[in-house]
Parts: sequence; C-alpha cells; structure tokens
Amino acid sequence: FKTGNWFESTLSGITLAMAALPQEFPVIMIVFFALGARRIAQHKVLTRNLNAIETLGKTTVLCTDKTGTLTENRMRVSALSVGGQMLSTQALAKLPIEFAELVRYSVLASEIEPHDPMEQAFHDFAQRHLNEAPLPADDWQLVREYELSPSLMAMSHLWHGPGLAEHVIAAKGAPEAIGELCHLSEAQTSEVASHARQLAEQGLRVLGVARATYPVGNVWPDIQHDFDYQFIGLVGLADPVRQDVPAAVAACQRAGIRVVMITGDHPTTAAAIARQVGIAPEDIHARITPERKLHIVENLKREGAIVAMTGDGVNDAPALKAAHIGIAMGKRGTDVAREAASLVLMEDDFASIVTAIALGRRIFSNLRQALLYTLTIHIPVICL
Repeated sequence: FKTGNWFESTLSGITLAMAALPQEFPVIMIVFFALGARRIAQHKVLTRNLNAIETLGKTTVLCTDKTGTLTENRMRVSALSVGGQMLSTQALAKLPIEFAELVRYSVLASEIEPHDPMEQAFHDFAQRHLNEAPLPADDWQLVREYELSPSLMAMSHLWHGPGLAEHVIAAKGAPEAIGELCHLSEAQTSEVASHARQLAEQGLRVLGVARATYPVGNVWPDIQHDFDYQFIGLVGLADPVRQDVPAAVAACQRAGIRVVMITGDHPTTAAAIARQVGIAPEDIHARITPERKLHIVENLKREGAIVAMTGDGVNDAPALKAAHIGIAMGKRGTDVAREAASLVLMEDDFASIVTAIALGRRIFSNLRQALLYTLTIHIPVICL
C-alpha cells in the first residue's frame, strides 16, 4: 500500500515469512525424540509412540500395580490357617495332617500345568509336603471351570474320576468371596476376616479355599453360588519386594512425582507392601477391578495431573489408553495391553519406569533449549 509495487512487496513478504518461520522445528522434534527413544531403550523400555517421550517428562502421578512391578512375582506359600490355627511354613519339616486338606484343595483349584506364579507355588508346596499325591489321578478329568469375574473374585474347578459317586469341586479366591460362596454366618465371616487380616499384615497375599460335591448326572449350575461349599481355610503367599523399588519410589517423591498403588489384593496386604516401599497410605487403592482403574485415571486427569499408568491384562487396556502415558508389561503383558500402551517394559521393573521418566525430563529440557535457541537465531535473520 505504501509503495504501490505489489511484486516486490510480495517477494519481501515471502522472504520475511521464510525468515520468521523456524523450518528446523520438525527436524529437531524428530531427531530428539528418536534419539530419546533409543536412549530409553537402553534401559529396557521400548517406545511405541515418540510423542510420549515429551509427555513422559511432565509426569506428575505414576499409577502402578503391586504384583510383578513392586514385587518380584516369585510367590511361595508362607503361612496356612485352618480353624483359627496358624502355621508358618518357614523351616517346615512335616505338614500337620489338619492342614493337608487345605493344601490339596488349593492345588485342585489351580490349573494342572500352571503358568501363574501363585498356582505354581501351590503345586510346589504340595509336591514337597503332601504324602498323598497332590494332583488328581491320571484318570481324573477336569469337567468344568468357573472363572473369576468382577462380581465374584473366586474360581472353581469341577473334577470327576472313575469310582467317584459325586463331582469334587475346589474353589479359591479372595477370602471375602470364598466366605460369600460358603454362606458363612456374620460371626464366621468376621472370624475369617480377622484371620485374613493377621496374614495380610505380614505383607502376604491371602486366598481362601473351599470344597463342595455335586451329584453325577445333574445339570451343572450357571453360577458358583449354587454349589454347597464348605470353608476349609486360608493360604498366605509371600512375594518379596524388589530390592531397587524403595530407592526408586524415594527418587519419584524427591522429583515431585506422586506414586499411587492400584492393586486387586487385600487392603491390609497392600498397606504392608506400601510401608516397605515408602508409598503414602492415602495413595493406596486395594481390591480394585479393571473398571475402577479407568475411573481412577480419569479422576486424576480431571484434577489436572499428568498420569502414567502401568498394566498387563486385556481389561487394563482402557485405563492404559486413557492415561497420558500407558506403560505395558513386556513379559507378562497381553498383546492388547501392549497395543494400548505408549511404552513397553521389557523387564516389568518399576525402577525402569523411574529411569525412563528421568530421561524424559532430560530430553524435554534439551528439546526446549534447542527450540529456544532456534527461535533466538531467527531474530537477527528477521532484522536483516
């Protein structure tokens, strides 16, 4: 408008725009994120989404499960409880006869060739301490399974063999769920809860075990509640805390990152483990279902937190997807969980998460400096 020379004015405008716009930004972003992903991979953390590296450095809340992440996921039977009588298995030479039925039915309620560390612990203990064969005879058949469900945290196996007049049913699960299946009275329920709490205070994972029979030839019930269960006792399993976890939790807290434990275990067990690793009592969520995990993540996001979330199961996928940073377990995680996550842990190790967050902060800081430098050097270019 001032000179009336539209051609030269247009060229000047284009020249100024090219000088003002930092074309280096895309290159800087790609290079920094790629190098960051490579550096994080050296610490056994794989990056599935490069943009997650920037968000990783901003994390303010780290939600983690207990088993296999804070603990070693190497379980062993540590204590038994039958009729209020407690038995520690430390240095156990011979299993008292009154505890044999509890051990046997804990095995019958497990898979024949288990992959779960908890069921492997049952089999191992039975093979070492039961005089009779802990597994059903070769001619026994597993005729029906009732799986765990969000509404009932218990599972049952129905067995049948030649010469048996009735099906043999073994159930295991959360003490309160097994008590519900056995239709215990209020006094009995309170007694079982008290014994379970005594075991849980030692940091043990506590399971209840029950038995039942069912006539051969009858139609199987649709739900476990239709069986007439009898309560047998409780089993406490020890799962040691990973040695590097307390230091890693302390490092998070020094860095201003709040560590939240989300677990399906008994609240007392979760509290005992939290004390060992240094997690505050108000940051413990116990007896949590996968659906509740999603609600917890969404609530934290509404509060303005940048949330990193660990998970391994199919049902964890919604929470992993909803979190700003979803972290899947590489060893024990499902394909669905890994697909929903931004990061995958090759070693399922909590310390690796903390290291990745520290590297994310460093990468974010370096990226910010690079972008500021690029903007700064464009100022004299614009002036020229």
